[in-house]
Amino acid sequence: MRKLAVLTLLSTLALTGCKRKELEAALAETQAKLSKTEGDLRSEQGKNKQLNEENTSLKDKIAQLEKDVARLGNEIKVLEEQNADLARKAGATADELKKLRDEKAKRLAELQVYKDLFAKLKSLIDAGTIQVEVRKGRFVVKLASSILFDSGKTDLKPEGQAALSNLAGALKSLNDREWLVAGHTDNVPIKTAKFKNNWELSTARSVEVVQFLVTQGMPQGTLGAAGYGDVDPVADNTSEDGKAKNRRIEIVLMPLLGEIPGLKEMLTGGQS
Repeated sequence: MRKLAVLTLLSTLALTGCKRKELEAALAETQAKLSKTEGDLRSEQGKNKQLNEENTSLKDKIAQLEKDVARLGNEIKVLEEQNADLARKAGATADELKKLRDEKAKRLAELQVYKDLFAKLKSLIDAGTIQVEVRKGRFVVKLASSILFDSGKTDLKPEGQAALSNLAGALKSLNDREWLVAGHTDNVPIKTAKFKNNWELSTARSVEVVQFLVTQGMPQGTLGAAGYGDVDPVADNTSEDGKAKNRRIEIVLMPLLGEIPGLKEMLTGGQS
């Protein structure tokens, strides 16, 4: 009898132990589900917070865009008013604008002429045979008299002829333009049987250069000769170096000024 009671107690304890394990397992499962649910809840709360922040940001952007649209609308209105005003004035300004554009095109074309000529003369410049500058608004090719002539003489020296021959090749490429060959001296007076002053010497030298350039293929109608004597120095005549710089031949490209508005009417009294 006692043995049976002991067996019954053991069986009850065994059943109780199994039930506890089941309950513990169920509790663990429930706790796991609770943790997952809490995690999901936190995730959703985070998403909601992010959505709220995004909504706020979007609202701010929309508000800013609305301001931009209003501002642009006002600017467009102002531009429309300005365009309407310009349209009313267009009849008066169209001709002026065309003249400005035409004048700009002429200036650019003239600049290109100078650029092309400079490129052709560069080898002579680098060799020291000539100097090129813009003086008094004109493109000037300058040669020292010492290369071209002996003192007080007008006959071209061999090295002078060689220099002018090389120069003519570049100059005659502009056969539709006019050139002025200008002779210059220092301020030392000359008085010989042939030349009574520096004017005559400088003029005779410029004529000699013109005649030689014609022999090198330059059209006669594009060349002119002038003598300036000592009245247009480029250096101080108080030094020998300055005097040497003043004794020179300049070959000047005559500029194309174009028509000056109103000049023809002034000269003709308004008649065509």
